[in-house]
Amino acid sequence: MFRLRHLFFLPSFYLLVTFTIAYVFYLSDVINWEQPPVELHYWSIITVLSALLSSLVHSKKVNTIINENTFRNNISTPFLTDNTRKLFLAGILIIGLLGVAKYVLDYSKFLGAFGVFYSIFMEDTGQLRTLAENVESVGTQLSYFSWLAAFIITVDVAAKNISKKYLFLVFFIILLNSIFLDRTRPIWIIFTCALCYFITTYQLYSRKKIVYFISGMIASFVGLFILIGSLLGKGSSDESYTKFNLPKEVQPFFLYLTSSFAYLGRLFYYDAPNDYLPVRIAYPVTKLMSKFGLAEKPPNPILEFFTVPLLTNVGTFLEPFYQDGGRLFLAFGIILHTFLFDKIAMYFMNRISPASIIAISTLCFINFIAFFVPKVTTPAVWLILAFCFILTKIDFPKTVKATT
Repeated sequence: MFRLRHLFFLPSFYLLVTFTIAYVFYLSDVINWEQPPVELHYWSIITVLSALLSSLVHSKKVNTIINENTFRNNISTPFLTDNTRKLFLAGILIIGLLGVAKYVLDYSKFLGAFGVFYSIFMEDTGQLRTLAENVESVGTQLSYFSWLAAFIITVDVAAKNISKKYLFLVFFIILLNSIFLDRTRPIWIIFTCALCYFITTYQLYSRKKIVYFISGMIASFVGLFILIGSLLGKGSSDESYTKFNLPKEVQPFFLYLTSSFAYLGRLFYYDAPNDYLPVRIAYPVTKLMSKFGLAEKPPNPILEFFTVPLLTNVGTFLEPFYQDGGRLFLAFGIILHTFLFDKIAMYFMNRISPASIIAISTLCFINFIAFFVPKVTTPAVWLILAFCFILTKIDFPKTVKATT
């Protein structure tokens, strides 16, 4: 029997919900954005319909897989079952923490001293954020291993393999990663940990508990988003830019909820590229190739600002696809984030394990925030999914594969 909680396994479901909500608020003119071309609405509606269709098609497959005894027996299989795995967890955690330290050292070196970094971090975080365009640190990539450690710990806590006290270590990892002053980083870690916990224990949740879970998550993310924005100097101002009498404290949230559509609309006024090179879509690959002189340096993933008429530089998950290959790549981007993501989620569900749960949760987060920014183009996603794929190949017993 199909249940609401089954939809939480589908990445397309998250895209359907968040993209639709953001688009509806954009249409309501809650923010005074400029009038977009009709094409923006055309592609937005296609995105919503594609997400809806994919959710409907794959929900039946989710139901089939979940009803298999092999899935139910292995959904809560612990990861930390022996000392070797515990050493593995300790290793990736240490790598992640060293990455955070490397990031701080690189920025301190650029600024002249750790004291300068500390002073700016405490007094003017917005200024520190702008330095990201001038400072490159491998610590940023290494820190992603601390995320993996947090996800593994969360799954094992949910599986009751280790004590809930270990969640303090997850909290510590989130706190350390806040040094990077990125709005989406702490939300990414918290969301994925929460979903990993939910998926591992999904059989315990009634419809009422699911509603409470969703409401709590939304309230937490809105609050965290506004808090980080105020720390970065992107909080409320004396200027009002809404058509409704909204408190100035929440206006930035609605601005960011809808600004990506305004940015994408402006892009549609320009001619679509015709070189069809995925330099933005495959940013981790093109960036690495450029380091060895095998390709030109890819465009900065931090976009230039558009005045529409308010300043913004985010353009939904569709932005890199349009800038790399115009409407052809737009169509591919929509298919990738709906049908292909769901297919990949089905692959991991058929090989359910702690690594599979992390992979599914990551795909769901990519689509959860796709209305705002593209995440499939980031090194973190490529690293996490590659890590999970390798673990399922190495660690997963072939005998527990579910039949669809």
